[in-house]
Amino acid sequence: MMRSIFDSLILIIGTLSFAGASALIIAPLLTRHWARRWLRARLGTTSHKATAITPPTTAAPSTPPSITDFLDAIARDVRSGFSLAASFVQCSDRQTENESWSQPVARRLLHGITLSDALLECALPTWTPEIRFASRTLALASAGGSGVAHALEHSASILREQHGLALDRDVQSAQAQLSTKVLTWLPIAVFVWICATDPVARLFLLSTPAGIGCVATGITLNVSGRKWMTRVVGNVSV
Repeated sequence: MMRSIFDSLILIIGTLSFAGASALIIAPLLTRHWARRWLRARLGTTSHKATAITPPTTAAPSTPPSITDFLDAIARDVRSGFSLAASFVQCSDRQTENESWSQPVARRLLHGITLSDALLECALPTWTPEIRFASRTLALASAGGSGVAHALEHSASILREQHGLALDRDVQSAQAQLSTKVLTWLPIAVFVWICATDPVARLFLLSTPAGIGCVATGITLNVSGRKWMTRVVGNVSV
Protein backbone atom coordinates (compact mmCIF):
# COMPACT_ATOMS: atom_id res chain seq x y z
CA MET A 1 0.00 0.00 0.00
CA MET A 2 2.72 2.44 0.94
CA ARG A 3 4.63 1.44 -2.16
CA SER A 4 1.61 2.29 -4.33
CA ILE A 5 1.15 5.66 -2.64
CA PHE A 6 4.85 6.42 -3.04
CA ASP A 7 4.75 5.53 -6.75
CA SER A 8 1.70 7.75 -7.23
CA LEU A 9 3.42 10.67 -5.54
CA ILE A 10 6.51 10.17 -7.68
CA LEU A 11 4.33 10.08 -10.78
CA ILE A 12 2.51 13.30 -9.82
CA ILE A 13 5.72 15.11 -8.93
CA GLY A 14 7.37 13.96 -12.16
CA THR A 15 4.40 15.07 -14.24
CA LEU A 16 4.28 18.51 -12.62
CA SER A 17 8.04 18.88 -12.99
CA PHE A 18 7.84 18.00 -16.67
CA ALA A 19 5.01 20.48 -17.21
CA GLY A 20 6.86 23.23 -15.38
CA ALA A 21 10.08 22.58 -17.28
CA SER A 22 8.23 22.63 -20.58
CA ALA A 23 6.56 25.93 -19.74
CA LEU A 24 9.81 27.51 -18.59
CA ILE A 25 11.62 26.43 -21.75
CA ILE A 26 8.94 27.05 -24.35
CA ALA A 27 7.29 30.23 -23.01
CA PRO A 28 10.28 32.60 -23.46
CA LEU A 29 11.01 31.22 -26.92
CA LEU A 30 7.42 31.55 -28.12
CA THR A 31 6.98 34.99 -26.57
CA ARG A 32 10.20 36.20 -28.18
CA HIS A 33 9.14 34.83 -31.56
CA TRP A 34 5.76 36.58 -31.53
CA ALA A 35 7.24 39.80 -30.15
CA ARG A 36 9.84 39.92 -32.93
CA ARG A 37 7.23 39.23 -35.57
CA TRP A 38 4.97 41.96 -34.18
CA LEU A 39 7.87 44.42 -33.98
CA ARG A 40 9.04 43.74 -37.55
CA ALA A 41 5.52 44.16 -38.90
CA ARG A 42 4.90 47.29 -36.84
CA LEU A 43 8.14 48.89 -37.97
CA GLY A 44 7.31 48.00 -41.56
CA THR A 45 3.81 49.48 -41.43
CA THR A 46 5.09 52.59 -39.66
CA SER A 47 7.60 53.09 -42.44
CA HIS A 48 4.83 52.79 -45.03
CA LYS A 49 2.71 55.32 -43.20
CA ALA A 50 5.55 57.80 -43.08
CA THR A 51 6.92 57.45 -46.61
CA ALA A 52 4.53 55.35 -48.75
CA ILE A 53 7.10 55.26 -51.55
CA THR A 54 7.94 51.64 -52.34
CA PRO A 55 6.20 48.36 -51.52
CA PRO A 56 8.00 45.67 -49.50
CA THR A 57 9.89 43.28 -51.73
CA THR A 58 9.00 40.24 -49.64
CA ALA A 59 5.26 40.87 -49.30
CA ALA A 60 2.88 38.52 -51.06
CA PRO A 61 0.32 39.96 -53.49
CA SER A 62 -2.55 39.36 -51.09
CA THR A 63 -1.01 40.95 -48.01
CA PRO A 64 -2.33 44.31 -46.78
CA PRO A 65 0.96 46.26 -47.21
CA SER A 66 0.99 45.74 -51.00
CA ILE A 67 -2.67 46.71 -51.31
CA THR A 68 -2.24 49.80 -49.15
CA ASP A 69 0.81 50.90 -51.13
CA PHE A 70 -1.19 50.41 -54.32
CA LEU A 71 -3.99 52.65 -53.05
CA ASP A 72 -1.50 55.26 -51.85
CA ALA A 73 0.25 55.25 -55.23
CA ILE A 74 -3.06 55.79 -57.03
CA ALA A 75 -3.90 58.64 -54.64
CA ARG A 76 -0.57 60.32 -55.36
CA ASP A 77 -1.12 60.10 -59.12
CA VAL A 78 -4.64 61.50 -58.73
CA ARG A 79 -3.27 64.43 -56.72
CA SER A 80 -0.75 64.97 -59.53
CA GLY A 81 -3.57 65.53 -62.02
CA PHE A 82 -4.12 62.08 -63.58
CA SER A 83 -7.55 60.56 -63.84
CA LEU A 84 -8.43 57.65 -61.58
CA ALA A 85 -8.42 55.17 -64.48
CA ALA A 86 -5.04 56.39 -65.78
CA SER A 87 -3.59 56.24 -62.27
CA PHE A 88 -4.84 52.68 -61.85
CA VAL A 89 -3.20 51.57 -65.10
CA GLN A 90 0.11 53.26 -64.28
CA CYS A 91 0.26 51.83 -60.76
CA SER A 92 -0.70 48.39 -62.04
CA ASP A 93 2.30 48.48 -64.39
CA ARG A 94 4.66 49.70 -61.65
CA GLN A 95 3.61 47.38 -58.83
CA THR A 96 3.86 43.87 -60.21
CA GLU A 97 3.02 42.21 -56.87
CA ASN A 98 -0.62 43.23 -57.45
CA GLU A 99 -0.79 42.19 -61.11
CA SER A 100 -2.77 39.02 -60.36
CA TRP A 101 -5.87 41.15 -59.77
CA SER A 102 -4.98 44.60 -61.11
CA GLN A 103 -3.75 43.66 -64.60
CA PRO A 104 -7.08 42.21 -65.81
CA VAL A 105 -8.79 45.40 -64.61
CA ALA A 106 -6.14 47.58 -66.29
CA ARG A 107 -6.59 45.77 -69.62
CA ARG A 108 -10.33 46.49 -69.57
CA LEU A 109 -9.67 50.12 -68.73
CA LEU A 110 -7.44 50.38 -71.81
CA HIS A 111 -10.37 49.13 -73.88
CA GLY A 112 -12.58 51.98 -72.66
CA ILE A 113 -14.52 50.20 -69.91
CA THR A 114 -15.20 52.26 -66.81
CA LEU A 115 -13.33 51.37 -63.62
CA SER A 116 -16.42 50.29 -61.69
CA ASP A 117 -17.54 47.99 -64.53
CA ALA A 118 -14.03 46.58 -64.96
CA LEU A 119 -13.78 45.77 -61.25
CA LEU A 120 -17.19 44.12 -61.35
CA GLU A 121 -16.27 42.00 -64.37
CA CYS A 122 -12.91 40.91 -62.92
CA ALA A 123 -14.18 40.10 -59.42
CA LEU A 124 -13.17 36.56 -58.42
CA PRO A 125 -14.09 34.37 -55.42
CA THR A 126 -10.36 33.98 -54.74
CA TRP A 127 -9.93 37.69 -54.01
CA THR A 128 -8.88 38.36 -50.43
CA PRO A 129 -10.98 40.61 -48.15
CA GLU A 130 -8.31 43.33 -48.56
CA ILE A 131 -8.60 43.24 -52.35
CA ARG A 132 -12.40 43.33 -52.15
CA PHE A 133 -12.25 46.30 -49.80
CA ALA A 134 -9.85 48.15 -52.12
CA SER A 135 -12.05 47.32 -55.13
CA ARG A 136 -15.15 48.72 -53.44
CA THR A 137 -13.24 51.88 -52.56
CA LEU A 138 -12.03 52.30 -56.14
CA ALA A 139 -15.50 51.63 -57.53
CA LEU A 140 -17.02 54.29 -55.27
CA ALA A 141 -14.19 56.73 -56.02
CA SER A 142 -14.75 56.28 -59.76
CA ALA A 143 -18.02 58.16 -59.38
CA GLY A 144 -15.90 61.31 -59.18
CA GLY A 145 -15.75 64.20 -56.77
CA SER A 146 -13.08 66.21 -55.04
CA GLY A 147 -12.26 63.67 -52.33
CA VAL A 148 -11.03 60.76 -54.47
CA ALA A 149 -7.44 60.89 -53.27
CA HIS A 150 -8.51 61.36 -49.65
CA ALA A 151 -10.87 58.37 -49.86
CA LEU A 152 -8.10 56.14 -51.22
CA GLU A 153 -5.63 57.27 -48.56
CA HIS A 154 -8.20 56.75 -45.82
CA SER A 155 -8.95 53.24 -47.07
CA ALA A 156 -5.23 52.45 -47.11
CA SER A 157 -4.90 53.61 -43.51
CA ILE A 158 -7.85 51.41 -42.50
CA LEU A 159 -6.21 48.36 -44.08
CA ARG A 160 -2.94 49.13 -42.29
CA GLU A 161 -4.73 49.45 -38.98
CA GLN A 162 -6.56 46.16 -39.49
CA HIS A 163 -3.28 44.45 -40.34
CA GLY A 164 -1.65 45.87 -37.22
CA LEU A 165 -4.57 44.76 -35.03
CA ALA A 166 -4.33 41.25 -36.46
CA LEU A 167 -0.66 41.14 -35.50
CA ASP A 168 -1.52 42.45 -32.02
CA ARG A 169 -4.05 39.65 -31.69
CA ASP A 170 -1.39 37.10 -32.62
CA VAL A 171 0.90 38.45 -29.91
CA GLN A 172 -1.83 38.48 -27.28
CA SER A 173 -2.88 34.92 -28.13
CA ALA A 174 0.68 33.55 -27.92
CA GLN A 175 0.17 32.48 -24.29
CA ALA A 176 -3.04 30.66 -25.18
CA GLN A 177 -1.27 28.88 -28.03
CA LEU A 178 1.52 27.85 -25.67
CA SER A 179 -1.00 26.49 -23.18
CA THR A 180 -2.71 24.56 -25.96
CA LYS A 181 0.55 22.94 -27.04
CA VAL A 182 1.60 22.05 -23.49
CA LEU A 183 -1.80 20.69 -22.48
CA THR A 184 -1.99 18.68 -25.70
CA TRP A 185 1.44 17.06 -25.66
CA LEU A 186 1.84 16.64 -21.89
CA PRO A 187 -0.77 13.86 -21.54
CA ILE A 188 0.78 12.02 -24.47
CA ALA A 189 4.24 12.27 -22.92
CA VAL A 190 2.89 11.07 -19.57
CA PHE A 191 1.08 8.16 -21.25
CA VAL A 192 4.25 7.07 -23.06
CA TRP A 193 6.28 7.42 -19.86
CA ILE A 194 3.82 5.34 -17.83
CA CYS A 195 3.67 2.60 -20.46
CA ALA A 196 7.47 2.51 -20.67
CA THR A 197 8.14 2.41 -16.92
CA ASP A 198 5.17 0.58 -15.39
CA PRO A 199 4.36 -2.90 -16.77
CA VAL A 200 1.16 -3.16 -14.71
CA ALA A 201 -0.18 0.14 -16.01
CA ARG A 202 0.86 -0.78 -19.55
CA LEU A 203 -0.97 -4.09 -19.29
CA PHE A 204 -4.09 -2.38 -17.96
CA LEU A 205 -4.13 0.45 -20.50
CA LEU A 206 -3.34 -1.62 -23.60
CA SER A 207 -4.88 -5.03 -22.82
CA THR A 208 -8.12 -4.50 -20.90
CA PRO A 209 -11.40 -3.00 -22.15
CA ALA A 210 -11.44 -0.47 -19.32
CA GLY A 211 -7.89 0.64 -20.07
CA ILE A 212 -8.53 0.91 -23.81
CA GLY A 213 -11.66 2.91 -23.01
CA CYS A 214 -9.61 5.28 -20.85
CA VAL A 215 -7.05 5.73 -23.63
CA ALA A 216 -9.74 6.33 -26.26
CA THR A 217 -11.55 8.82 -24.01
CA GLY A 218 -8.28 10.64 -23.31
CA ILE A 219 -7.39 10.89 -26.99
CA THR A 220 -10.89 12.15 -27.85
CA LEU A 221 -10.81 14.80 -25.14
CA ASN A 222 -7.28 15.78 -26.11
CA VAL A 223 -8.09 16.27 -29.79
CA SER A 224 -11.41 18.00 -29.03
CA GLY A 225 -9.77 20.37 -26.56
CA ARG A 226 -7.02 21.27 -28.99
CA LYS A 227 -9.48 21.99 -31.81
CA TRP A 228 -11.76 23.96 -29.52
CA MET A 229 -8.91 26.09 -28.16
CA THR A 230 -7.53 26.69 -31.66
CA ARG A 231 -10.97 27.76 -32.82
CA VAL A 232 -11.42 30.10 -29.86
CA VAL A 233 -8.07 31.76 -30.47
CA GLY A 234 -8.60 31.92 -34.23
CA ASN A 235 -12.08 33.47 -33.96
CA VAL A 236 -10.99 36.39 -31.80
CA SER A 237 -12.21 39.47 -33.66
CA VAL A 238 -10.34 42.74 -33.74
